[in-house]
Amino acid sequence: MKNKTYRWVLGLFLAFFYMLLIVFCVFNVKKDFTRVKESYLREHYFLTNNVLKSLLALERKNYTVDESIKRCYKDYKEQYEGQGIYLQVYKEKECLYTNMPQEIIIDMSKISKVRDKREVGITNIESRKYIRVAGYLPEQYSQYAIVYYADITNIVDDWIKNTVSIFIVAIIFTVILSICLLILFEYLFKPLEKISDVSMKIAEGEYEERLDIKGEGEIAKVVHSFNTMSDKITDQMQTLEENAKEKQMLIDNLAHELRTPLTAIYGYAEYMQKTRLQEEDKYVSTQFILDESRRLKSISEMLLGMSALREEVEIDMRIINMGELLDRIAQLESIKLKEKGIQYTYSSTIKELYGNEDLIESMLVNLLDNAIKACYETKGSITLKAYKKGAEKIIEVIDNGKGMTKEEISHITEAFYRVDKSRNRIEGGNGLGLALCEEIARKHHARLSFESKPNEGTKVKVVFALRI
Repeated sequence: MKNKTYRWVLGLFLAFFYMLLIVFCVFNVKKDFTRVKESYLREHYFLTNNVLKSLLALERKNYTVDESIKRCYKDYKEQYEGQGIYLQVYKEKECLYTNMPQEIIIDMSKISKVRDKREVGITNIESRKYIRVAGYLPEQYSQYAIVYYADITNIVDDWIKNTVSIFIVAIIFTVILSICLLILFEYLFKPLEKISDVSMKIAEGEYEERLDIKGEGEIAKVVHSFNTMSDKITDQMQTLEENAKEKQMLIDNLAHELRTPLTAIYGYAEYMQKTRLQEEDKYVSTQFILDESRRLKSISEMLLGMSALREEVEIDMRIINMGELLDRIAQLESIKLKEKGIQYTYSSTIKELYGNEDLIESMLVNLLDNAIKACYETKGSITLKAYKKGAEKIIEVIDNGKGMTKEEISHITEAFYRVDKSRNRIEGGNGLGLALCEEIARKHHARLSFESKPNEGTKVKVVFALRI
């Protein structure tokens, strides 16, 4: 693009420039030629006037016209000798006298006999340029004509030299202009070339490439817009890559999670089909099949719930009575807590919370279930607190169970991730609870955070922006 633009701009400019230069040179030559022509027309006019006076004077001395013409010709021939001026005298169409170095006869029938009318032309004589002025004598001598030749070779040479000099200067100017224009285009197109190069690199996957061009002009604005666009593309590509990785991880984990219960169900079903079982063995086998089927159902329901939450659809939000909600959750979890021997306390200084009651309940039940699993071996305690702090409403679930490392905390909201895989599988966990909790929190524009230390316990905090 740069080279094409450079050639077009330079070509158009030079075409226009040289066209003007030619017009200028032609105009100057015509102007000089007109000046030279006027000069020699005056010279011819003075010559014919002087000849006329001489003829009249000789006629008074009783010279014939032919004798007078001959005498005048001889006098002026001697006068102009060595000056590069030649004369011809014509009577009608016949050349009477000439001092030309070569024979040149002009057609006098084309010369006007009108007084002061003269014909001007250019003639080559012995490789030199001569201006020719021809005209008839006035009044009674009108059958005679004088042709005046003057050497203008030096003048023509000067015209040629001046024109050549002008074009030499023009060529030098063209070279300088071409170099300057090339430098200018290199400077102007350098940012565009950088934009093109960076665009190609980004297209090839080098998303971190950016333009480093400073300034306040139009190019700088384009560069700023390009970098902004590149940042957005990079962010989107990173998001897409992360989403792709998450989806692939979800698929891999889902395949792994489904394989174990399906294999067990298939094995027990085949065992029941091929073996005669006692009622007790049959009960154990069918119970195992029911447990694994229940776990598959739980996984599918969790996945459907997460999928629904990820959809950009508005959920039904209303005022939730926190006292009633926490009482209901305590009642739901009471049997499980009693079986595990875990002490549970809850309190709330918040009367109301704005959100979807079913989703908030599901999130808190999941958080309590995780806390119960963490306290299973220690038979510890769990505390749920809801309170207001500044412009935020906060719900905390605190346990003194096994706790987690920082590495484990960084993965706990990933689908199918388990801190203790064997314990969670025994207790029916599927690793989707906290992933679902995070989606519920996101849907309520809330933050889900974790604080934990191994063998000391875990604090889960859900922070809601204050609405009312």
